[in-house]
Amino acid sequence: MISQRARLDFLMKASSRLASHTFLLVTLASSAMIAGMTTGCSGARLSHDEARRQIAEIGNSTLVPDSIHIQRIVSQTDKDAIAETSVAMAFEFQRAKTSDPWHIAAVRLGDRDWVGVDEIVTAVNESRRRTTMESFQKLVIGIATFKQRNGSSPNAAEIVGLTNILHPTYMVDLVRLDGWGRPIRYEVVGTSFRLLSDGADGVRGTPDDILLAP
Repeated sequence: MISQRARLDFLMKASSRLASHTFLLVTLASSAMIAGMTTGCSGARLSHDEARRQIAEIGNSTLVPDSIHIQRIVSQTDKDAIAETSVAMAFEFQRAKTSDPWHIAAVRLGDRDWVGVDEIVTAVNESRRRTTMESFQKLVIGIATFKQRNGSSPNAAEIVGLTNILHPTYMVDLVRLDGWGRPIRYEVVGTSFRLLSDGADGVRGTPDDILLAP
């Protein structure tokens, strides 16, 4: 079975598109976190050229350095920095008939090939799902560490109360949100617990919900 990343990479290389379309050029304002730079002199601060090069290489991205404008580099420390950037994008609009409304069918980053909007959304949600599971695992480890040291589970009924107990003594990272930026649900079930996310649609009880019950 082809992974979502492989599917996205394949679509990025595909060049054939439907004929009926129009293009809208926009500028996407974004912030890119560049952490732990190790190239060149270890004591050097992050340069615009280095930030542009690394952003262009993210996940074999189709971004090209000339299409990335580094507006400024802020909040720079010895180990991390934030590069505020603008990236040129083109949107492909399509409609089946001239009487139908337009809809966005594909996106192009920089000067490369097109990728379908649905595939982008799917890939992003898969990444956020992985992020959610990683957050769940951090919470599970924190709870297990607390229980090992204290002989009982944390006395909490929801995520804020739980993380107030765990962080930072039993859990280094403060984890309260899922990959979509919504609060993780922590529920006590008898002598155990479970962690839940409402998934991409943000609706409880739908097929994309994420559940971890150790």
